[in-house]
Amino acid sequence: MQLGKSFKNIINSYKWSNFYSLLHCIFTIFLIAVSYYLSTEYWYFTWIALLLLCTYALKGSLVSTFLTGFFSYLFGSSNPHAVLPLTVYWPLLVINATAFASVLAIFRHIAVRWRGGYASFVFASGLTAYEFIASLYSPHGAVNSIAYTQVSNLSFIQIASITGIWGITFLMALFPSSIALTYHYPQNRRLSTKANLISLSLLLFVILFGFYRLHTPVEGANIKIGIASISTNLEQYLVVATNRDKQQVADTIQRYIQKIDFLAQSGAEVVLLPEKIITIETHDDNFQRLSNAAQKNKVNLIVGVTRKDKMKLYNSSYVFSPLGEVLLEYDKKHLLSAFESRYTPGTDLGIIDKWGIEICKDMDFTQPSLDYSRQGVNIVFVPALDFHDDGWSHARVAIMRGVEGNYAVARAGQWGLLTLSDSRGRIIEMVSSDVEDGGSVLVGEVRLGKGNSIYSKLGDSFAWICLGTFIILCIFLSLRKPNELLTKP
Repeated sequence: MQLGKSFKNIINSYKWSNFYSLLHCIFTIFLIAVSYYLSTEYWYFTWIALLLLCTYALKGSLVSTFLTGFFSYLFGSSNPHAVLPLTVYWPLLVINATAFASVLAIFRHIAVRWRGGYASFVFASGLTAYEFIASLYSPHGAVNSIAYTQVSNLSFIQIASITGIWGITFLMALFPSSIALTYHYPQNRRLSTKANLISLSLLLFVILFGFYRLHTPVEGANIKIGIASISTNLEQYLVVATNRDKQQVADTIQRYIQKIDFLAQSGAEVVLLPEKIITIETHDDNFQRLSNAAQKNKVNLIVGVTRKDKMKLYNSSYVFSPLGEVLLEYDKKHLLSAFESRYTPGTDLGIIDKWGIEICKDMDFTQPSLDYSRQGVNIVFVPALDFHDDGWSHARVAIMRGVEGNYAVARAGQWGLLTLSDSRGRIIEMVSSDVEDGGSVLVGEVRLGKGNSIYSKLGDSFAWICLGTFIILCIFLSLRKPNELLTKP
């Protein structure tokens, strides 16, 4: 009888223990997901989320660590792309969440089994390596990197001019994991000293470099730029974009011409309009009206259109000179497959002297942005089309490309943001274009960059080093017995 009661008590205790563990796991997922969700607007929440994750991983089981990492990433990352259909983004989000959780579980396994300072480097190099490899094969390029959450952390992101976003991701993973190791193993002073000394030294170097770069004068000339969009809903936009109503198309062009007139009178030397505002054929009436507007106002006009060439459609951007001449015709390279399957992708860069042209999703990829930097481009103009709630998510990616490439960026996002930023990522002007009445305009003067960033010369060398480091560390640790590392942190 006594044995039966004892057994029953053990079972009940086990059940309550599992219940509290599950509750702890769910609460941790909620806390981390909220932190990462908020990081879209507040950069420091990403650091908090990663610190909480690494701390939990060292206390939880391998399974709970994986599940916590998976669901935290899944729910936390739903913010920037919540406006897209599930079939477009969520399958890739699940893959990314699985990879993130796997790297976290590997970190936990190594840290608990060997208690070595190596664990923080495994986590940092593994997460960076995955983001890099994913960027090579993902239809969305490098847009899923946690590095973009730091765009407002100006001194920190300057390292992107050397390593690309990969250096940012690496440090964002290294520092919190080192702190978590120190907290979990307070008695192991050698581990604490080694892990924190390295991560703190690297972080301090990056911040000091950032301060230096931010306070070093940019030698480029100033240019005054005007950016405009008109208010329209999706139905109106589609009617105009496909030329289904000639009068509505004419009215849309007239509204844009009024914006061009206003910006020119405000002193703009260049006027930038959004992506695919109309469908045109070379030298048709609509094309000529845009050319005349540039000539009348004596401005360089950059406009995004759907270009019809015989039986093919291109998502294009035209650059008109102050004389109304076409200086450049650029076709978008990276198309959004779910919505742009009928378009033919472009193959060439769009460069006029030291100006570069990209269109919307092109900026989600490190190429062609890096090629522009190698060519010495000092500013990139970006006609774009956003989806209302994700304006900042896309704008911050373009700003980061400017830091990587050492050039200014002007971006016109319909239903998002109009932004103008310099080669350091400083936002000169930013205006919402997601408005119901009239439209939006932005006028700002920005100092041009110089291109030729260190990153453009080194390429993704740092990311490849992270991949190699991750593989080597995993192999090295798998060949050693746990007790060999307990005394050698």
